[in-house]
Amino acid sequence: MNPPTFQNTCTICGKTFATFKPHGRYCSAGYKRAALLSKRHEAGRWRRHRRCPRCGNVFVAARADGVYCSNACRQAVHRVRHRAERLS
Repeated sequence: MNPPTFQNTCTICGKTFATFKPHGRYCSAGYKRAALLSKRHEAGRWRRHRRCPRCGNVFVAARADGVYCSNACRQAVHRVRHRAERLS
């Protein structure tokens, strides 16, 4: 006895394809992987929207550990912190 097959439409290319799963969304493994990588990439970009603690600007951090919007803000905070340490 053959398992039932379902006719679905690929969400990327629009082709109709046969699958054994009623919820199949992609006609090939390559399209499935491309969709997954695209989704991960977009999620990572949204997580990197930060607010600079010095000036308050919202920015997209170039690195996962980015805190300040620019080198100028980063250096200004560093100078203030070290000036306070020297005075105490």
